[in-house]
Amino acid sequence: MSHTNFAPDHAAQRRPVALSMQRWDSLLSNSLRASMTVGLLLVAGCQGGGGGAADDAGVTKLAIIFDETMGQASLGSEAKRGAMLAVEERGADFRAVYVGDSGAADAARDAVIAVGFTDSDELRLVFPAFAAAGTPIMIAGATDPCLLTMPGSDLLGFVCFSDPMQGAAMAEFAHERLAARETVVLFDATSEFASAVGAAFTTAMRGLPDGKASVVAFSRDVEGAVATVMQKSPSAVYLAALPQDGPRVIQALRAHGFKGAVLGPDSFDEPAIFAAKDLGLVYYSTHAWLAGKGEPAVDAFVGRYRKRYDGAEPTAFAALGYDATRVAILALARAQSQGVISRATVARALGERAAFDGVSGTIALTNQERFPRKSVWIIEANAGKRQLASRWEPVKVPEAGCGERR
Repeated sequence: MSHTNFAPDHAAQRRPVALSMQRWDSLLSNSLRASMTVGLLLVAGCQGGGGGAADDAGVTKLAIIFDETMGQASLGSEAKRGAMLAVEERGADFRAVYVGDSGAADAARDAVIAVGFTDSDELRLVFPAFAAAGTPIMIAGATDPCLLTMPGSDLLGFVCFSDPMQGAAMAEFAHERLAARETVVLFDATSEFASAVGAAFTTAMRGLPDGKASVVAFSRDVEGAVATVMQKSPSAVYLAALPQDGPRVIQALRAHGFKGAVLGPDSFDEPAIFAAKDLGLVYYSTHAWLAGKGEPAVDAFVGRYRKRYDGAEPTAFAALGYDATRVAILALARAQSQGVISRATVARALGERAAFDGVSGTIALTNQERFPRKSVWIIEANAGKRQLASRWEPVKVPEAGCGERR
């Protein structure tokens, strides 16, 4: 993993006034509901679907693309639920069409805008089709800033924070609140996401007083990697892994006798980790904390989500899917208000959008950054229960080492 330099903290820069819910409803009522039909193309892994171009000719399509079948199933399912709730709330007339993962390329050709992706690696695989079609995407949870080096990346918008942001936040939290000095970063060498977020934590920790971070990679040989970690006697381990690998690697650490805190990124925001009773003390970063915030918009979202999904509690990824879809629908409404809905006009509307108060935080563009500068929520999970440990805004955020092997 490579060292990277620190970037200046732009969090204190002045932001444009955020779009209020009242203004949001007004725009949609006047522009979207009255004069536009929105077709919703749900792209969900390995599910069949019906409906062809002949059935919906002339319908403006919003593609919702989340993986619900493999490694991203827990995160993607939540994000899709949030996205569906946003569409239903806005009263849009749509028809759902379900296709497999291989249908992402068709979605790029058929839709004028897409919402989706909770994983950076997944987005990299399919993005060439969107770039070729000129279809903009509002990204819910793909957090690697090196995505912006891809050809056509001007088509990408983000409602999530970046990997450097969450990696730096966890490093500062562990250093200040947990008194962690000797740490090990255990990362999945097969994942660009894990490499990116692990690099951010490493750089940030090494930049703090007396902070040390050794780096250990794993792929198939988890046991060997864990044995190497234990030889270093860390006070905390930062595990940069995908959702499907987090629980088994934590279990391996515990089986080898590690009793300290396991730290992790937003991929840990799933029940297999936060509801587990045998993983010990775990801290992870995520995009929102929806329990007991006391903010009317957030509380209203939680209430609607529970009602819609039989009492289920939304996660941060449900909030991201919800916010990303609301921003996308607003871009459609803006394009419609200017007379023409096309990929180009919607992409322009997306780029010109005002700051937006979402349930996951304020989503604003700046000249310096494409990812929103939002608080990082750090959650403590232990014995099947979770609680808010901190709301953190890192002092320094490392630059992404794009093009380098981390």
